[in-house]
Amino acid sequence: SPAGSASPAGSASPAGSASPAGSAPRAGSAPPAGGAAVFPAGLTPRERQIVALIAKGRSNKAIASELFISPATAARHVANILAKLGFSSRAEVAAWARERS
Repeated sequence: SPAGSASPAGSASPAGSASPAGSAPRAGSAPPAGGAAVFPAGLTPRERQIVALIAKGRSNKAIASELFISPATAARHVANILAKLGFSSRAEVAAWARERS
């Protein structure tokens, strides 16, 4: 097959889809003083909503229902959040969000 052909269906993500270095602060960076939640600039407003719901323990199905999106879309948002923050689990996202609220 020629180089640069499309990924097979069901693959996690196309090559090169990770955020470029320096596009968002690392998840471990200290939050500024104050009580407001602080998110990296790389998270979209929708991803910020989903982070808050993950921190409340919501499943992808519950997130989808609450935000009127499909469970597959919720799962994609969660995958994007994990990639942007450099985490491998929802529990890490939840702990990170609680530290910043």
